[in-house]
Amino acid sequence: MKISEFKTTRRRFLQGTGGGLMLAAASSFAGSQAALAAEEDTYRLENGFFSLTGSYGKLTDVACDPTGAGAYEPAAFRGVFLGATDFFDRGFNSDVAFQSADGTLSLTGIQLPSTASLKQSQLNSPVPLPVGSTLGQTFTTAMYRFTRVGGQFPTWSSSSSNVTMTLYSGSPETGLTEIAARDISPVQDNGWAYLDVPAQPAGVYYLEISAAVGTPGWWSRLDGTTVDLGGAAYNNRQRQQNRTMTLDVSGFNVDGVASWDLRLDGPKMAMAYEVQWKGAARKDPGMTLITSWVKDGYSVDYADGILFSRFHGDEGAYLPAQQMKRRDAWTNPVTGTATVTATGTGPYDLQFSGAQPGLDGKMADDALTLTLSSGSADAEATISRVLDVGLIAHTEDLPEIFPVFVASDQGRAAQISTFYWERAFSYRFDGHAMDWADWNGRILDWTGTAGSRAQADSILNTKQDDDGYVWSWGDSRGWPFPDPKLFDARHFTSNAMYILGTWRYYSWTGDEEFLATMMPRVRRAMDFYLDSLDGKSGIVTITSPDHDGTDGSLPSNYWDVTSFGYKDAFLNAYFYGALEALAQLEKHSGDSARAAQLRKVRKLTKKRYGDEFWNKDAGRYVQTVDVDGIAHDYGSTYVNLEAASFGLPSTEQAAQIFDWLDNGHTEVQDSVVLIESGGLAPKIEAGHTMAQSFTANAGFVSVAARFPTYGARGAAFTMTLFAGTPYSASAVKIAEKQFSDWSDGRVAHIDVPKQSPGVYYLEVSNVSGDLAWWSSGTAAPGGAAYFDGAIDPKASSRFLVALGEYFEGPADIYSKWVFAPRSTTRRNSYWFFLTHLTTPWGDEVQDGGAILYTSGFDVMARARYRGADDAWARMTAMLDRWSEPDHISGGSPLFRGEGTVNSPGATSVGTDIPFPESGLAPASFLYAFIGAEAEPDALVITPNLPSALTDAGVRHLVWRGKQLEILVTADTVSLAGEGVAISEPYVRGESVRITSSRL
Repeated sequence: MKISEFKTTRRRFLQGTGGGLMLAAASSFAGSQAALAAEEDTYRLENGFFSLTGSYGKLTDVACDPTGAGAYEPAAFRGVFLGATDFFDRGFNSDVAFQSADGTLSLTGIQLPSTASLKQSQLNSPVPLPVGSTLGQTFTTAMYRFTRVGGQFPTWSSSSSNVTMTLYSGSPETGLTEIAARDISPVQDNGWAYLDVPAQPAGVYYLEISAAVGTPGWWSRLDGTTVDLGGAAYNNRQRQQNRTMTLDVSGFNVDGVASWDLRLDGPKMAMAYEVQWKGAARKDPGMTLITSWVKDGYSVDYADGILFSRFHGDEGAYLPAQQMKRRDAWTNPVTGTATVTATGTGPYDLQFSGAQPGLDGKMADDALTLTLSSGSADAEATISRVLDVGLIAHTEDLPEIFPVFVASDQGRAAQISTFYWERAFSYRFDGHAMDWADWNGRILDWTGTAGSRAQADSILNTKQDDDGYVWSWGDSRGWPFPDPKLFDARHFTSNAMYILGTWRYYSWTGDEEFLATMMPRVRRAMDFYLDSLDGKSGIVTITSPDHDGTDGSLPSNYWDVTSFGYKDAFLNAYFYGALEALAQLEKHSGDSARAAQLRKVRKLTKKRYGDEFWNKDAGRYVQTVDVDGIAHDYGSTYVNLEAASFGLPSTEQAAQIFDWLDNGHTEVQDSVVLIESGGLAPKIEAGHTMAQSFTANAGFVSVAARFPTYGARGAAFTMTLFAGTPYSASAVKIAEKQFSDWSDGRVAHIDVPKQSPGVYYLEVSNVSGDLAWWSSGTAAPGGAAYFDGAIDPKASSRFLVALGEYFEGPADIYSKWVFAPRSTTRRNSYWFFLTHLTTPWGDEVQDGGAILYTSGFDVMARARYRGADDAWARMTAMLDRWSEPDHISGGSPLFRGEGTVNSPGATSVGTDIPFPESGLAPASFLYAFIGAEAEPDALVITPNLPSALTDAGVRHLVWRGKQLEILVTADTVSLAGEGVAISEPYVRGESVRITSSRL
């Protein structure tokens, strides 16, 4: 919709009385900024529903009463203004004019600022300031106003030096007029010090320091700078040649002038604003609304100052207050086509209406700052917008675009619905890489939200190579890290996800144009597996040298710091699923022979999957078999659960998998020796050696070190472990290993038979290429750093770790995190392409931590193999954890102390942002219990009710363009909505197939 459709004239906007409005001076509102404004500059509007107070072009207090009786609740907003920068005070916007006409308020002459600065930070010459002397710098500023000026000052290590800083208008030659002064006491050595001043206009100014105490000075630059201050340096007010002092001037320019009209009409506040930009056209600056907030803790209650519990848009965007807690900013805006709603924690909600409205937010300790925008984001010379704010009685209801789960246990159904909204719709819908395609399809394709079409757009816009490989990232064949220019950073699951995502989207929507576009692409994607990666043998094998599955090799799938590669069990589970998906699409498209061929390979894959990846001793699937035939098994719960969700294990194998998950113990490995690096990285030149001695107080089975390469790759070296005193005649070589094609971030290790306590040393020799050893100037007890066989005078210790044997930990696979099993159950010390040796067990999501999405596959796999009651027990355990105050969301720490991936500190768990796949956890209710799945030719419903439920269903599900309600009971499947009324009996364990012709 074009923005011109929403432009309005002031005369047209002001038509109508607004009903019972009053305009009055107000200068005594407690806690509001109006009290600081002169009485003649303050305005107030109220009509029983809204009470507005403001001055100088902003609203300083907005309060609401949904009954219209004038009994206003605490202020909804304590600041509302145009743009993002609050310069709405007497100093900057004192010339704003306001007037009332027919019960409305019109503000004109509102200046919209942007920050501006003039900074010279280059230095090479400190100038001392003797007692009784002065140093200064003139400067010329063209910015509209500035409010702060300062410089950088040395003290030659003194902590008790003082100066007086003074700003003057003019120059020593033309005359000086003092503006402001400040004593800087003490001066921080080599720090910047500032003087805040009343807003000053463009012109020539002089900053001076004087009244020296101690040994202060002023940093300067001799022989020119790249910043022209439009002035000169002075010593005792005498101009200095070829010298420029450091200087920082902060202020603002006027980008545009705005008018703003407000009209109250019952429970609606209509707003129109127009911005005339100076100079180049710009985008809509939007509006800023500041409301009450408490950043820390877990409360989202009205009594604690949280006024809004969630924000949602009419296309399906949704953001709960719990997810905002302990964070600095929203990760994604909440947008709509016509409305965005703020659900209140008190007696009212607010609905913002306009053309494509959007809300974004930032959180401080006690304030939530919202940015409200509407209409096109294109730059325009004149911005004209109309926005309405509707005041409505509080409701927990959502627009019908949001699916709602139902069940005989209404409390649990309500929990699942809310959990689903929070995870399915709180992350951006568009621009997802292919590693998420199938998962996001499971979460969104059956909804009428914008998320469904966005998934299709992501698939359609993903690039594909001529050989059929599907790009892992939007603008890159490979993952963003490691550097795709240095490494083969491809994720090979992208092809399977691409196929599954295509199948799922078409099956739910019946979009024939989409399918016609995608069929040639998904055929090439499958051929890449079958032909380029030998998938026709039943197992996809990655032959890229960077993905050979050995320690330190690159990730090959979503689990992006774990090595994987070669014969990847995670990848092959999705290959198995993709074979059936494409077979269905081929049959639907009329190629039954191709469908039969794919199913023949799929049958072979199921057999070979067990042969290649089953660890019969542990009773589970391994993660990878590397190029040397070595299996890597760190107790990967996600590999096993996702493989089980596709039906890969036999009944007996599934029983073993779930016995391990429910009753198994973790396997832990501790450091016997850990010498951490301290920031030094001395290079090991060809023909030289480096070593580190250490004392082991217990037995160990491996030793490792970290070697940076300065961003290059290709280094080679020999690493040797010796027992005994370094370079003594009694030293004995224990083990030796060659390393090649080395790169940053990896850890080199040698496995050895268990070594007894004693003195050892690790040596690196035969180096070629760029190689260094992380080292420290701090000595390590029982060890020392060596260079060419002698004590190194430039380093005291080098990074080294010696690990003991694995030992049995607690049976806490589920009890540790509750909402999901540990991602792995065996400590992974070396099988990472980025080392996590110093990260404690469980503090890394991919090594004993947890990611919420795996619980979705857990529920689905349990429903498939262990029955509905077992799956329901897992679902309700997850819901019980979700029902705690944090809703398993927000920044660190979560309610039980968990550290989240996108927060500083420990990264133990991934539960919301940036994990859109988290929506799989609540969405599993649809698949595990209602049993709904779409195929190209039918909607297939296989009910699987637990004994705790007599019925289960979902409202507002969309299949083939119709919004439907599905309800399953112990013996009946019913569909209703939009002219559809279907009820069919079924026998437990059987499916009801409903073709699109019945709609």
